Amino acid sequence: MMCKVLIFSCISAVMLMTAAYGAPLSEKKHLLETLINDLQLLEKNKDKIDLKLYTPNGTQECSRRTLQCYLTEIGTLENEIEEDGNCLQNIKKNLQGLMVGNLFTQFKKKSNKKKCFSIRTGCTICEANDKKEFPAFHQELTNFLRAMLK
Repeated sequence: MMCKVLIFSCISAVMLMTAAYGAPLSEKKHLLETLINDLQLLEKNKDKIDLKLYTPNGTQECSRRTLQCYLTEIGTLENEIEEDGNCLQNIKKNLQGLMVGNLFTQFKKKSNKKKCFSIRTGCTICEANDKKEFPAFHQELTNFLRAMLK
């Protein structure tokens, strides 16, 4: 009887550990999918938005800096337009969610080597990127998030 209890306890502990360590990946995936969906909602009004925003080129080595730049520019967009306020607030909140904790995980490069994504010295500041019209900014952000989802 004691052996069955011990085995059940061990199995329960392993299941809990698996669930706990798997949560950030599923949460990150959910955030990315939500962000992409919110950007699709914003897409129908993208031609009405006449604003140029700094648009990072999104290199993998500078992903954290790229995310921070997009977050800053979404804040700028939120201040400049009145429509789509809830959608922009959701996008901003979810981008912030990606930046905190363990949710910002590493991408795999084609050679299957992993890169560290702290802010590197070779990464440009947001203001050093080209300013692009909102439709181009929107497309670049969507592409960047889709790349993170893979």
